[in-house]
Amino acid sequence: MKKKMPKISRDIFRDLAEKGFFDSPKTTVQVLEKLDSRGFTIKGKKSGLVGQLLTFLCQEGLLEREKDEDGNWRFMKV
Repeated sequence: MKKKMPKISRDIFRDLAEKGFFDSPKTTVQVLEKLDSRGFTIKGKKSGLVGQLLTFLCQEGLLEREKDEDGNWRFMKV
């Protein structure tokens, strides 16, 4: 029987927030790099999923976001 690969979900981001990753503002690129270091390789259109999941967590009140001087979103723990 094949093992299922873990899927990117809100739980992964909640775990990162609980462990302090979002204590300082992080860009989507920084989040993708962190996920890569955990074994999740996300390329192409799938990187948009990361932005959507981060936005959902903003709507839930776990994270908040702001644009930096370059117009990129940065996410941080509330």
